[in-house]
Amino acid sequence: MKFLKVLLALIGIAGVIGAAVLLGQFALDSRELIGAAQRYDGAKVIRDPFVTTSMLTGIGAAAGLFLGLAIGLPSRSRGQIRRDTLDEVNAGRNAAIANRAAERTAIPEGPEAQA
Repeated sequence: MKFLKVLLALIGIAGVIGAAVLLGQFALDSRELIGAAQRYDGAKVIRDPFVTTSMLTGIGAAAGLFLGLAIGLPSRSRGQIRRDTLDEVNAGRNAAIANRAAERTAIPEGPEAQA
């Protein structure tokens, strides 16, 4: 399991680096395209899509982080796990005590009991 965890972490890091490189490349390409479009139509102001794209990228990264944390966090608290474990141990101990008490107080059966 530890190998799988490390492998997934490496894939995730490679994905983040790749996404950052592609986002940077998009920023440079979009500025060139907008500059070329505005050269031919000077009266019209074209908004730079890089701002919107970077905001969406940030929102997606934050959502992925929160989802990863939600999946990775335990579903039960430490106190609840401790209480459940203590309840199990106490139930087993009480059952063992009851069984031993029943064995000692039971009427023996067999030839010794009839004598």
